[in-house]
Formats: sequence, C-alpha cells, structure tokens
Amino acid sequence: MSSLTQVVALARQRPMPLAGIMHERIGGYGLADIEFVAAFDVDAGKVGLDLSKAVFQSPIAATAHVSVDPVGVAVEAGPLLDGLSGPLSGIVTPHPDSAELDPDVVRSRLAETGAEVLICLLPTGSTEAVQMYARAAALAGVSFVNATPEPVAHDDELVALFEQCGVPLLGDDLRSHLGATTLHTALLDLLHSRGLRVVNTYQLNVGGNTDFLNLADPGRSASKQRSKRRALSAAGIDASTVAAGPNGFVPHLKDTKICFLRIEADSVLDTPLSLEIRMEVEDSPNAAGVLANAVRVAAAARTEGMTGVLDDACAFLFKSPRRPATEAAGLHDFQAFVAALR
Repeated sequence: MSSLTQVVALARQRPMPLAGIMHERIGGYGLADIEFVAAFDVDAGKVGLDLSKAVFQSPIAATAHVSVDPVGVAVEAGPLLDGLSGPLSGIVTPHPDSAELDPDVVRSRLAETGAEVLICLLPTGSTEAVQMYARAAALAGVSFVNATPEPVAHDDELVALFEQCGVPLLGDDLRSHLGATTLHTALLDLLHSRGLRVVNTYQLNVGGNTDFLNLADPGRSASKQRSKRRALSAAGIDASTVAAGPNGFVPHLKDTKICFLRIEADSVLDTPLSLEIRMEVEDSPNAAGVLANAVRVAAAARTEGMTGVLDDACAFLFKSPRRPATEAAGLHDFQAFVAALR
C-alpha cells in the first residue's frame, strides 16, 4: 500500500507518462484520480494515524521515494481473525479493538465513505480475514481486488455473492509488474514458441520484508506455493513438483527481492539448452504497477455495470486467475479489455 500511495502522489506531482505505468488512463481514470477514503489495519502502531503516515510506519520495509501529503483519512482498526497467525505475531502488536470487532463494521464503513474499490493486501494465509473483507465489499456494492493468494475468485460461494450483488471481482494473487513469475512464464512461452521441450525448471525467491517473514512459515505459505504452480502450469508445463518460492527470509535485504531462476530444455536433435537468471527488484513498487492497473479496471467495470469475476483482465494481473492463460494471451486479453472500457 505504501508504494501505491506514492505512485498516486507522484502522478499528481509529475505529468504522465511515468515509468512502469502501462496506461495513462483506464476507463477514463488516471492515477491522479485515485482517492483514498478508508483504510483498515490491525497494527496498534498504525491505527489512528493518517494513511500518509501509516504507510511508512514500522515494520513496513517499503522505501519512501516520494513525499505523500496527508490524505485526511485515519487508519481504522479492522477485525483480527487469522491475520497475524504465524511469524507476524512476533513483530506486530494488534490493536485492542481488533480482536472483538464485528466484521460488519467493514461493510458499514465502506458504505458510509462511498468507497468504490477495496484492495485486499492482507498477509498470505489469512483466509478467514480475506474472505470476510470480500463479503463486506460485495454486500456494500464495492469492487474487490484480491491481491492475496487466498481463494476469492476461486471460491464458488463468494463468486456467486459478487454476481448476486452486481459487483466486479478481481483475483487471486496479484502478480508483480515484472517479477519472478512474470519472467518465468514469459521465458517458458518463448521456449515453447520455438518448439523446445522443457524438462526441468525452478524459481527460488528470497527477500527481507514482512511478506517474506510471513511466508517463512510453511503453514502460511501453502496458498502462495499453489498459486505459483498454477501460473507455471498455465504456461504449459507440469508444475506439480516444481520448486517455485518463496524460499527464504533474509532480514538485511529489507524490501529487496532476489530471484534465482533456471530452465533446462531439449532442443533440435535433443541437444540440451539451459539458462540461469538472477533478478533483483524492489518488491513493493513492483506490485504497485499492477495495482495501478487493477484498481482502475475495478472502478471502471463497476461504473459500466459489470459483475462477478473479470476473467479477461485477471489472467494478466494475477498469478492464480480463475481462467488461466499464457503470458501472451493474458496480455492480449487485458489490453483488449482496457480498450473496450469507455
């Protein structure tokens, strides 16, 4: 969330185009048009702060690249549920109101503030909390962007609720703008387009932010592992036994993510080909580039009366969409979807 608020602030300070932003406008919405009207957290150190300050409050590791003016929105306590199970409970003190908070308060606040889109950035493994926020959004008539790998677009009951409430749904598990999975699937596409046969591959990821700390717990990272394997399977390989991160929490890396990627394949006359890549990125801004697309798609789709899962947009924006596609097909469908928005 820190990087998204910075991207919006930068769009207001500097004329487009901005590096890494694919579309200046989506459905008539520019980045500078995004307004924050409500925010929820369980961290006692963030609740009560203006959002512009909370997004830089420890233990967030995102770097402050841009100054963010106060937005006049105080972070509110959200229901705790399963949000801090695992390693995060050792570094985050929950706000005393969060443990007993009625989940219906989220729906009420979304309706009161006139919110149009709710972005869910809860920690991986928070299935109960993620699905609670999804229900609240649907019942409040608010588009939902599920950046987590917890099942929302893959949950038939929730999908039916969004359709019944006439609300758009995007998910699951946000891709990075140019991250490990995007690079991996693009390379697999390239090899397949040349008729090569992939025989082995892996993707190992390490980082030092709270996301990697949370994912260091196997019980919390299971849904992330499934999501990455779905993305690689959509690229045309049997990914059932592929090692595909996350693989380690290295505190001194902070918001830096490092990916080690290897692919082995057979080429003409069964001659071997292998490639190895080391990619290093700043993790949070890499996600903000995709959120900049997703939030505007969600708002425009709501305006146009679209309901349920936006399959044509999701295969490009998410690792685990309901209807998977190759990298090239996902990009084609997304661009066509954006072009069709008024």
